[in-house]
Amino acid sequence: MKLKNATLDKKIRNRKALLLQLAEQRGIAGLLHGDAKISFGERFSVRHQLDQAARQKNLETIIELASQQGGDEVGNEPDPDWLSHYLELAENIRHPAMQQFWANILSQEVLNPGHCSIQALSGLRYMTQKDALLLQKASALGCHFGDDNLRLLFGYQYKTLLQGLRQQRLNLGRYRLPYAGLLQLFELGLLHQSELESGELSLTAPLTVELNTHAMTLQPQRKGIRLLYYRFTTIGNELAGLITESTPADYRHDLQDLLAPLGQLSQKNQL
Repeated sequence: MKLKNATLDKKIRNRKALLLQLAEQRGIAGLLHGDAKISFGERFSVRHQLDQAARQKNLETIIELASQQGGDEVGNEPDPDWLSHYLELAENIRHPAMQQFWANILSQEVLNPGHCSIQALSGLRYMTQKDALLLQKASALGCHFGDDNLRLLFGYQYKTLLQGLRQQRLNLGRYRLPYAGLLQLFELGLLHQSELESGELSLTAPLTVELNTHAMTLQPQRKGIRLLYYRFTTIGNELAGLITESTPADYRHDLQDLLAPLGQLSQKNQL
């Protein structure tokens, strides 16, 4: 019992110390220190200066990270309106991992102006590090087939005369993308919320599924096969395109095993 109380007391002290540290960093610790001699107006000025200095540091850190990428590639000046909007948002990014993400965006935009839209930037505004990691995981599982839309392929279905509708599915949670993560991506507007199905796969035209550096070509040998997937939104496509992430080997192998019974499956590495 005494050990439990001691642990609770320690947690309380640590929490208070943490709050004090955070308050001092943001210039809002006046009442905690009892600074009666310094007016609220003066403390506001100090907080304003600290806030502006932090914003300046955020931007300079992001610019430095962006400058460390690439070498002698030919670049172009981004659209002035885009750059103004980018800087307005990026100045509030404090977490190192998110600063690196925003640096990647700027670096790509200098190489290829128009690569990331203002709408996509606005979608990033409220993304946390956890959200960015979810998008990274989803991007790693993403594939293309039929067009340029990025999809999360997780299964297929077909109809039989005797057994009706048959389905086979992969559990995306096995590849670090649980359903709770999908719900969060829905909420962020990065994935469309409904499960979708493709048109019937052609028996005469092979289907190519592109997974980052790998591609699978399926020649179906059964009628009525439809693939099951989630589709990235327009903004989700843009933001996922800013992330370089290899397809997990276990997902790729499981997807091969999933599709192999449907017909002749061939594979190749993408350069």
